[in-house]
Amino acid sequence: MRQNYSSSIFRQAGLSLVEIMIALTIGLMIIGGVGYLYLGSRQAFRTQDNLTAIQENARFALETMTHDIRMAGYMGCGNLSAVTPHILAQNISAVSYATAVQVFPGGAGWTPPATITLKPNTDVLRISRAAGGGVNGTVPGGGNGSTLQISSNPYNFKKNDVLLVSDCSSADVFAVTNATSGGTTLTIGASNNVQPNKFSTAYGAGPPPAQVFKFYQTDYFIGCPSASYSGGKCSVPWALYQSVNGTPNPLIDNVEDVAYDLGVNATGANPQAVTTYLAPNQVTNWAQVLSVQIHLLLVGAASGDSDANVVGTPQLLTFNNAPWAAPDNRLYQEAVATVAIRNRL
Repeated sequence: MRQNYSSSIFRQAGLSLVEIMIALTIGLMIIGGVGYLYLGSRQAFRTQDNLTAIQENARFALETMTHDIRMAGYMGCGNLSAVTPHILAQNISAVSYATAVQVFPGGAGWTPPATITLKPNTDVLRISRAAGGGVNGTVPGGGNGSTLQISSNPYNFKKNDVLLVSDCSSADVFAVTNATSGGTTLTIGASNNVQPNKFSTAYGAGPPPAQVFKFYQTDYFIGCPSASYSGGKCSVPWALYQSVNGTPNPLIDNVEDVAYDLGVNATGANPQAVTTYLAPNQVTNWAQVLSVQIHLLLVGAASGDSDANVVGTPQLLTFNNAPWAAPDNRLYQEAVATVAIRNRL
């Protein structure tokens, strides 16, 4: 008997070439859409990650610098307008009312730490101040000796610390050569002080009593480890350094530039009021400086980082009140803070 296979053949027929091409096209469109969304979300994440890094660095740096600037010129019971400290400690520059806050334009007149290279054409900020609470101190025997006896040592004064002793009419900045008797007997010697290694006056019990404080002379600058610097370039990210009494430590990295404007009273009338802001090279009398405006230019990631180039075209932005063009496709942002000098207001 003859069998009919026609209905069976039609039931088992596959897809046509046109149907396969349509299915492939739809699949590619879906895959492309998913890929586009992935790339877009990844780019947004990279941009947000860079922005977060900039904001965290800016917040930390400005808070640290603000605290130091506010306290510039603090000398315990005395004031730099009435007392000029005698400097015994090595690596500490002369301190006066005019030099409690200083900016060295382009680093001119400033000596960098031996292991760090200053970024060319960037400014250096120097702050000199006492810190924390004080304890009473006397020079045994009532003469200009090299030993200072303090009543107690709650602030852990120790060997090599730089301290300030002041009785409101005289002051000395010295480095501790040795601390004995539980840290209450402090001596100064030639190893970390300049000659004659004696206090400038016979500090006594008062009134007012002589008091002893920690002393900080702090420099802020953009630098690179000298071993990583060659041909005007740094092989590691440029960092904002905080150098305390000659010992540098990186504060934050990925800092492109720093600039300062100084609020001064140039008229003499109402001497506690800022009348204008000047660039450091325009200030002729540093005793008139009442506030400091900090401008930090930060970048989100180091050059060469896989997540560095997050903007489509180089940015055009404002830095230190002037137009600034980014040299690459990294994310840049300016951070600004204006800080009043508490001891001049």
